[in-house]
Amino acid sequence: MSVELIKKPINLYQVIDEQQKEELMEAGIIVPDSKPDVLDVLAVDSNVVVKTREKTGRVMEIGGDVCYQVIYRADNQEQSIEAININAPWSVSCNYPAGEENIYTLVRSAAEHTDIDIINGRKLSAKTVMKLNVRYLAVQSIEAGENLQGENVYQKADQQDITMIEDIGEVNINLSELLELPSGKPAIEEIMYCNAMLKETNISENDTLESTIDLNIVYRPENDSTQVENVRFELPVSRNLSIDRYYTNISVNAGIKSINIRPDEDYDGLLTRIRVDGEVNVEYILYSRENVNLINDAYALDYDFELEKKQVSVSVDEQDIAENIQVNAKLPLECGSDTLEEIANICVKPRLLSVEKDNTGMEINGCLDVLVLYGTGIDMRILRGANQEVQFTHRIALPDADNVYVNDVQLTADNSSFDIMSDTELGISADVRIRAHLSRKQEISIVTGVKGVKPADKKENPPVLVYYTQDGDTLWSIARKYRVSIQKIMNDNGMTEDTDPETGRKIFLIG
Repeated sequence: MSVELIKKPINLYQVIDEQQKEELMEAGIIVPDSKPDVLDVLAVDSNVVVKTREKTGRVMEIGGDVCYQVIYRADNQEQSIEAININAPWSVSCNYPAGEENIYTLVRSAAEHTDIDIINGRKLSAKTVMKLNVRYLAVQSIEAGENLQGENVYQKADQQDITMIEDIGEVNINLSELLELPSGKPAIEEIMYCNAMLKETNISENDTLESTIDLNIVYRPENDSTQVENVRFELPVSRNLSIDRYYTNISVNAGIKSINIRPDEDYDGLLTRIRVDGEVNVEYILYSRENVNLINDAYALDYDFELEKKQVSVSVDEQDIAENIQVNAKLPLECGSDTLEEIANICVKPRLLSVEKDNTGMEINGCLDVLVLYGTGIDMRILRGANQEVQFTHRIALPDADNVYVNDVQLTADNSSFDIMSDTELGISADVRIRAHLSRKQEISIVTGVKGVKPADKKENPPVLVYYTQDGDTLWSIARKYRVSIQKIMNDNGMTEDTDPETGRKIFLIG
């Protein structure tokens, strides 16, 4: 007898390891020779950028830069406002899962907190708590039995809704733009600070990533070296991801890998333009959802055989939940004996602190890192700066409270505004977008092969066998035990396959 198992490839993936790293990064910041000494630090912006992931043996080396932007008051007669921008390289070693090769590494990074100490007028000491979340995704294709062919072979199969990974990859988008200062803005002497954030990221129906880079730039004007100017630009980003795989869902994580800006001359030789060069990194995972017919049991009338089975973890649900919230806060600002007169610049960046799950939902704990430059006193004669944190909490309901989900949460700030509330108080409002990718797994048994096919030992059964059903019996279990077809049992006993027989029912098994 020939028994052939028809198989279907199933692309499975699972997070086989997740590591949380918290590292204290220290860097010495030397004041350039062209800059005056530091009197006091007004504000600092730090950002962690991941640039490399290299596997060496059983170690994954992850490296990048901590990008520092320090705004300070100079120790000179004018007490001018100055800025230092440097990148401090870092490298962290993470354990790589043993015995695994086909692995994709996902890294999330954040600067938790930064302290700047003045060593002397020419040197600063920066200490940053850097947090890394490293996930290793193992992807494999398994051949699962969906049909068993053979003479007088009967099989039982279940329909399984499975979400399979079709592809994992990344795309780098290079940017090069020339921006004009708004009308009425003075020419640039020096660009001091730039914050770039991606917002409103979406994937269109034709697989095109659409997003916007919000550029917040502070510069020293050519006509007054004691003051600062602020300009903001929205730079559109559009790129077809050139995806040629079949999929029903896509999960995307986009981030700015690098951004470089510099003043550029206009036709009159004035620095009224800004040259922007940068790189956006896009990580994507493609999923396809399919209703798969998988064998879980089989028997033959005249032969014995054994099914080879394997327990696997499959994804049964992959979905994104996006919710927008508004975070409002009042920030007290140090003004000395003066009053708060004007905001020279404000930058609001959201940061994820933790995700706490229970049976009904997820509690998202986040923080707004706020950098503010502000003027106090008449004619803003004193420019000050501050770094503050605003914590917030938001709860997201889970689609099915009875199931366990693995999550990947990301925060972006789409818009922010401010208002001077009093002589020493600033009110801020930020629109924060929370995107949570939810994944639900399920353990199932799949048939991977057939072994031990041989003729069955025939037993002489009476022409008619009377069987009284036991607790837990099904039509399938009875038919399999006595090597008859379910259809014959139903025909001989006037039964249908809609319901299983009740306990104690008399069933005739006719040879």
